[in-house]
Amino acid sequence: MLIKRFNKHFVNIAEVIGVLSIIALALALFSGVIARYVFSISIPEIEVVRKLCVTWLVFIGSALAIKDKQHLEVDIFSEYMSKASARIKDIVVWALTLFAVVILLFIGIAAFQAGLDRRELVPISFLSFRPSLTYYYAALLFGAIFMLYFHLLNAKKVFSKVERGLDDE
Repeated sequence: MLIKRFNKHFVNIAEVIGVLSIIALALALFSGVIARYVFSISIPEIEVVRKLCVTWLVFIGSALAIKDKQHLEVDIFSEYMSKASARIKDIVVWALTLFAVVILLFIGIAAFQAGLDRRELVPISFLSFRPSLTYYYAALLFGAIFMLYFHLLNAKKVFSKVERGLDDE
């Protein structure tokens, strides 16, 4: 029961981050268009918000796609394969995806650490300093963590004989 509640909260956190990113991106794009075409001014800070929202949206969206098993699926010739061959294919694809997500996790850790030392290039008028790029690179790290978690949750679907209909063999 505790694990199901944790899973639900973990999914909710990812979905909230995704929704907030979409809303912030839409508001940034809308305000940028209004500022440029109605008031004939450009607000450089909006570009920072747009980059941030897109970055978070890509990595959190990828994690949510992995959760629903919509991110990577190899189904070429699956209808022509036996159930045992299809199961082996699913296991191989799951293992390769796990390998890729683990690599992404290590890259995310390195990027997060590198972001601590880098500063935003666009000056933000209401700040006296240029902020760290950690908030960009954190998307890669947190997205990889969410991807790994959701991918490991999908393991029981891949390795379960009963769910795959292989209990008769």
